[in-house]
Amino acid sequence: MSAGARLPHPPSATKLRAIGIRDDEYRFIGPDQLWWRVHRTEGQFVLAWNAFRHFGPVLRFDPHPAPPRQHRDYGIWYGAATPDAALAEAFQADRTIDRFRGAPYLTGVRFTRALHLLDVATDSAGAWATRAGGTFALSTGPHSISQRWARRIVEAFPDLDGLRYNSRFAGTPCIALFMAAATAMPDRPIFTEPLAHPGLALRITAAARRLGYLVI
Repeated sequence: MSAGARLPHPPSATKLRAIGIRDDEYRFIGPDQLWWRVHRTEGQFVLAWNAFRHFGPVLRFDPHPAPPRQHRDYGIWYGAATPDAALAEAFQADRTIDRFRGAPYLTGVRFTRALHLLDVATDSAGAWATRAGGTFALSTGPHSISQRWARRIVEAFPDLDGLRYNSRFAGTPCIALFMAAATAMPDRPIFTEPLAHPGLALRITAAARRLGYLVI
């Protein structure tokens, strides 16, 4: 059975609204929690650490309509619960942590208000993905299908801040924030350093060893 067969296409936004989201299917992210991302600071298509990407769809839960292009009214911001997961996601393509190309930074963020996220991770207290006609393969299935789910979810629940899901490469929680969460973005991060900083060498080496990634 293919990955696409394991992850059905989403129902209509009308049906999703009728299904709703139960209390145990939400995950609340408080302002005390620290979330991480790796982002490049040089080269083409560079975005600030707290900026939402309006070009898409590209990645797993991009809600932008196809085909890929700039969409002013749609945006996405991805974060990870741990630095290891942020590194795993950022360097998944060739599984090599390149500390220099694009001058990448590791940045830690605390949001300015609580976020209300639909929890589709495997440790969710609920089972919204299954109840809505999908599966927990939302975190691992083809992007072409998970993007359709994201579009329908945003259409059905425009006030939803985003999704909590599992990192495909690290196994730990990640978040995908939609435009409703833009008001929760801080002006300054809690932590930000270039990956080339000597103080991050041991952390990056340990993450690479755990993930089986190379480091350059």
